[in-house]
Order: sequence, then structure tokens, then C-alpha cells
Amino acid sequence: IQSNNRGGVRTTLKKLLEKFERKPYGWYYAAVLCTLANLCARGKVEVRTDGNLLEEDELERALRNTHGHGNVVLDPQVEFTASQVRALKAFFEDFFDAPPAAGEAKALGKETGAAFQELMHQLNPLAAQASQYPFLNALTPVLEKIKELTGKPYTWYLTELTRQEDALLDMKESVIDPVRKFMSGPQKGIFDNARTFVQSQESNFVYIDGDESAQVVASLTDPECYKGNRMQQVKTQVETLKGKVTAQIEAEIAKARETVATLKGRLCGMAEFGALNGGQQEQITRPFNEFDSGIERQKLIAVIRDTLRRFEESDYQSLLSQMTSWTQPAPTPKPALVPGQTSTPYDGAKPTQPTVAEPRIEYVSSRSVKVSFDKAWLSDEADVERYLESMREALLDEIRKGKRIQI
Repeated sequence: IQSNNRGGVRTTLKKLLEKFERKPYGWYYAAVLCTLANLCARGKVEVRTDGNLLEEDELERALRNTHGHGNVVLDPQVEFTASQVRALKAFFEDFFDAPPAAGEAKALGKETGAAFQELMHQLNPLAAQASQYPFLNALTPVLEKIKELTGKPYTWYLTELTRQEDALLDMKESVIDPVRKFMSGPQKGIFDNARTFVQSQESNFVYIDGDESAQVVASLTDPECYKGNRMQQVKTQVETLKGKVTAQIEAEIAKARETVATLKGRLCGMAEFGALNGGQQEQITRPFNEFDSGIERQKLIAVIRDTLRRFEESDYQSLLSQMTSWTQPAPTPKPALVPGQTSTPYDGAKPTQPTVAEPRIEYVSSRSVKVSFDKAWLSDEADVERYLESMREALLDEIRKGKRIQI
């Protein structure tokens, strides 16, 4: 095989069998195949079909298939220098963080190819989580590069890979190692907690002073947030932000409860409320108690404010109307003539008494009363006097219409 290779002659399995089955050798067919298989196992001979290197099961099928022996090409294994083997070993240990198991050139080349394939299988599940962790998009060019390095002949890793050594080690140091450390360590938990907090409380951030919320959101969307100690900074910012949000929510709840307590005090202090029986009073005060218990469970500032607004503008007015209707005197009956009867002095007959319904009193919030004024703000005493006069006229206009103004 070596002699033919040096002379530029291609050696096929068919020619090898023909040569050693004849004189002066006279080997058995099986003996030739066994000797060739032994040389292949020791890495001394390479077997190819249509340019493809045959290994293991494919090699066994090719040796057994007598019809294809003419297409099976035999070449002596390429000899590699000791420096090439040492260089690949050093790269393998630096890139994969473990020494290679193989020491012989061919086995080392094959182990390197398998290691790249395994690395790609490890990184693919991480890249698939890019929708949850946007910074994992940094793995896309890495996987494309690693895919280029898989499936190569073992000789390529010994002769060509070292040309890309620096770029590959930079890629490992700047992307692969930081990402894997991030996704397998406590930084991932910090990221998850921060993201969950932002998703649940983002609508509250507009009511909070400071720029911690903007910093946290910017860090979570930063394509390089997996590098350095960014997550430690995010953890500190989230803790500060949680304290501010909690304090603001508690302040909003306290303010809402105080406002409703003031409304309740005004209502309960009215003479009309004192005229109600116990059951009616309990029915009037129940919504105030329900508001107190319900507002404690709210975690969104906008909802707290909207709940208070609806209670003031709708529920409270309904309670005032209900209380007023209960305390109004019974309708005054108006005498009416029986059909066919003329108006005569009372003769002892009992006339029918149709009732006259009292008009329902409408309540309006003082904030809904429109005050006509030609300025956007008050700048002096004259403006204050003119504005108060306009407000007085607007309020009196509502009173003249038979309405009552809620304050």
C-alpha cells in the first residue's frame, strides 16, 4: 500500500486481494481481510469509498461486500508530527477544560470532533431559551461556528484547527464560559426574581421616585448582562425598588382608608343617619367596611386609586340617595273627585286619595361641578376672588336645580 502510494498508484481492496492470493504469497482470502482489518484497527491504513472515510460498522460492511471491493480504496495513514499532536492536545485541554483521553494522532482527532459535537448538544438547549433570556442570542454565532467544526475528518483537526485557535479561545472566554456559568449559578435565580418582580409591579413604577426601575429593566434587556457582576447590581436595585413599591402601596392604602373614613364620619354625623333604624344603619355602613377589607388586598397603585374614585363618585352617592329616600316623609295624599261627582262641600263621603311621589334627590360630586374660569392658574388675590365667585355661582346653580353636592 505504501509503495503504491509513493508511486502515485491507487490501491483498491480488489487489487490487494488479487496480489496476495496469488504466487508467491498464496494467502487465503480470509487471511488477507483479517490482516487488513488488523492494520486498520492499529491506525496504519485508511479505507475510503467515494472519498468517504470508513469506520467501524461501515468498514466491516465494505470488507464483507465482495461486489464493492473495486471501489474500496486503501491508503496508508497520514503521519503527523509530534508537535501537531502536542498542539491539538494543548488546545483540547484549554478549550474543553479537560485533557483528552487519546494520545495517538487519529484517536485524538476523532475525540476532538466528538467533543465539538457534544458541546453543540449542550449549548443548543440554552439557545432555545432565548425568548426567556434574550442575552442567550449571543450563542447563535457561537453555535454556527461550532457547527462548522463538526463532521470534519480527523486529519483536519490535527492540521487545520490550530489556525483558528486564538479566535475559538476568545469565543470561549467571552461568551461560552460566562453564559454557562450564568445559567448554572445563582445569577440565573437573581435574573428570574428580578424579571418576575418587574412583570408583576411594572405598572407601579410610574408612581415611584428614583431611577432604579429603569436601571433594572435596562439590565434585564442588556445583551451582555451575563458578564461580570451585573446581576449583583440588579439584586441591590430590586431590593431598593421593592422597598419603595411596598411603602408607596401602603401609603396609598392608608390614604384611601382615611378618605373613606372621613366620608363615613360625615355620613354618620348627619341627622338623617340618626333617624334610621339599626338595620338601615348597618346596611348603610356595610360598604365602608367592605371597602376597608378589600383595599388591603390590592397590590397595584392604579387599582387602589381607581377603587377609591369609584367609591367616592358612585357608591358613596348611592348610599346618600338611599339614606335620603329612607328619611323622606310619606307622600302627602291629595283629595280627588270620584268620577261623575261635582265639586261640593264635604258630605261625609270618603274621597279617593292618590299619592303624590316626592322627586328623587340627585347627588353630584363637587369635583364634577364645572367652574367657568379663563386662567389655568391663580396668580394673585384678585384671581382667587374671581375664581371663588365663579365656583359659588356654579355650586348655587346645581342647588337651584334641586341637586345636592357631595363634598
